[in-house]
Amino acid sequence: MSALRSNLFLLALGLSLLGLAMVYSATYREFGSHYLVVRAAHVVVGVVVFWLASRVRYTVWRRIAPWLYLGTVAGLLLVFVPGVGVRAGGAWRWVDLGFFTLQPGELAKLAAVVTLSCAVARLPAGSGLPLRALGAVGVLFGLVLVEPDFGTSLVVLGGMAGVLWASEVRTRDLLGCGAAAFAVLVAVMLLAPYRRERFMTFLDPWAVADGSGYQVVQGMLAISSGGLFGEGAGAGSRSAAVPELPTDMIFALVGEELGFVGMAAVIAAFGMLGLYGVRVALTAPSALARCMASGITAMLCVQAVLNMGAVMVVLPLAGITLPFVSYGGSSLLVSFAAVGILYRISEDGERAREVVGGERSADARGDSGRRHGRPRDPRAVRG
Repeated sequence: MSALRSNLFLLALGLSLLGLAMVYSATYREFGSHYLVVRAAHVVVGVVVFWLASRVRYTVWRRIAPWLYLGTVAGLLLVFVPGVGVRAGGAWRWVDLGFFTLQPGELAKLAAVVTLSCAVARLPAGSGLPLRALGAVGVLFGLVLVEPDFGTSLVVLGGMAGVLWASEVRTRDLLGCGAAAFAVLVAVMLLAPYRRERFMTFLDPWAVADGSGYQVVQGMLAISSGGLFGEGAGAGSRSAAVPELPTDMIFALVGEELGFVGMAAVIAAFGMLGLYGVRVALTAPSALARCMASGITAMLCVQAVLNMGAVMVVLPLAGITLPFVSYGGSSLLVSFAAVGILYRISEDGERAREVVGGERSADARGDSGRRHGRPRDPRAVRG
């Protein structure tokens, strides 16, 4: 399991370093080394956040959860305050802290997982849905949705689904909750004109290549120009026409400069991250640890699938970053914190198994001693 923990960190770090190179390639022509320096600082701080999260026992998150939840709700409300919230692209998603622009929606993903995990972990097997906890997490989902940030709200739901999947809640209640969530998502998508337009663009982007399909089409052209092995790091030119290249569309740059092989490697890295996360959940030492590990794994993987699927036109555009790879400080720090929590759960699980194994070994030695007429405790022998 120690190798698994090392691999978790190395995957996160490797993807972040790839992102560092891709962000520089996407921005150096216009901004020089500015975004390279900022991104490098984000990676360094992210590693520190990982280390801090990996030092916190998973049980401590029960005490942290209420404060994390309240702080996230406050942040999500602050984005709408004039002079504090930052509006860009028609959405209120950021809070200007002066030295750093925080995206509370990123915190909402982790807060939803931790809050719901602490609630469902206390439930006995076969319990119904924890409606109060679902309502509390639903507030996070709703605030993210009205920014509006449909993509991040989908990731919040993905993390919640991961938590509930690992819980002891009745299967029929889980199915009912899933059906209700699906109905809400369909309604939300159909009620907003720009979301309907995104879906129609996904069905036939070439029909609106000069309009709403421009971003998708340019991303497809960038990927196709990369071929099998790509044009080389820093040599991409077609992707320069892709809107939101350093953030939402960074995977298109990976395809152009590193080719199909590079894209396959990134997909494989996220696949391995998902498999390691599932293994951590399956070997977790308690219900709380299992729910948190499952929710975090689902959160990271759902976001990666939504981003890469949109760039490859397998899914509609969601307007979210690729974890660890895209430019975005809030996203990177939350992703590193999530992997740090997984790391600690794995470590605590291994320690718990060692304790149980030691007790069983001691019991076995005691039983063997009694069978041979020896007392279990050597101190009972009097000379």
